[in-house]
Amino acid sequence: MVLPPACIGILGGGQLGMMLAKAAKQFGYTVAILEPQENCPAHSFCDVHIVKAYHDKAGLRELAQLACIITTEFENVPADSIEFINQLRPVYPSASAIRVAQNRLKEKTFFRTLGLGTADFCRIATEKECAAVLPTFFPAILKTTTLGYDGRGQWMVRNHEELAKAFEALNKGECILEKRVALKEEVSMIAARNQTGIELFPLISNQHQNGILDVSYIPAGVSENVAGEAQRAVQLILEGLDYVGILAVEFFITIEDQLLVNEIAPRPHNSGHITIEASKTSQFEQQLRAICGLKLGNTELVSPGAMLNLLGDVWLRETINPEQVILHEFPTAKIHNYGKTEAKPGRKMGHVSMVGNKEELLQFINGLKSKLTQQDPSQ
Repeated sequence: MVLPPACIGILGGGQLGMMLAKAAKQFGYTVAILEPQENCPAHSFCDVHIVKAYHDKAGLRELAQLACIITTEFENVPADSIEFINQLRPVYPSASAIRVAQNRLKEKTFFRTLGLGTADFCRIATEKECAAVLPTFFPAILKTTTLGYDGRGQWMVRNHEELAKAFEALNKGECILEKRVALKEEVSMIAARNQTGIELFPLISNQHQNGILDVSYIPAGVSENVAGEAQRAVQLILEGLDYVGILAVEFFITIEDQLLVNEIAPRPHNSGHITIEASKTSQFEQQLRAICGLKLGNTELVSPGAMLNLLGDVWLRETINPEQVILHEFPTAKIHNYGKTEAKPGRKMGHVSMVGNKEELLQFINGLKSKLTQQDPSQ
């Protein structure tokens, strides 16, 4: 058990690291991060910022000297670095779990070994494998096996010609081809596990635009059967990975109400930000509790909630002042600004959350989106 004022080490300094650091400081812990970007979101909320690359052994040693326990804020920290630092200090999640989550092919194969349903998939690493795909497999999505997120490294393909072009565009590296399914809904579940047990948050309903999460609602409006099936799947994944820490599992629900596992994120998840306001325990407090060996927090909802991502596109619209719109016109909403210095299209700059009943949440999301996208009347 690791108690305050011990130092928590974080590999990564993005917005997830920032929100974990804030939770840790609230509890009385000190925080050290290793992050190569100097002006990262977590910089202002940590006690020590080691500005070195994730594979830099001197930096990893320095972090291990400062911290009693170490965690990651995103899944693309090199697994070799996690193995190295784990020789000096406990690191959660483990390198073995990270390796599964970092590779979509390993990930999907792992789900199948647990008896869980997924979309049909196959490996694509050569032109010969492209040509061997059956016509009935289309339409499909070609994805890089590593490093893709928020729609990056993904191509929709409808035939062999488009598949060949996409494979070329992805530099003919190892890919996974996933058969498209007839989707009814996309949902996610945040969960935590340590030696004290397992705790699951309610299912979250997610809506995407251009491959990037747009809006999340908690709880998802699914049947008890689907919710129970998701809970069983998440528990199997946690046990199968011998996982310690916070984990997000993304699911597809088909139009036939079949639940399919899509992917896992071995960290707090964008959709789980709504737990800050809507749950008795936020996903960041839960991550802290899990890695420190504390009893896991209560995941019951205080209220239904909704979250809207704020992308850089909003700040690039010169006719809109998003802070003024949100703070002045939606006083019951909670804005979370990630402190990023440069707004870019598609870049997550922050999010807005609100709690209330379903009708209130729908009105809030629709009203806020309308305000943030409206044109200057003079144009």
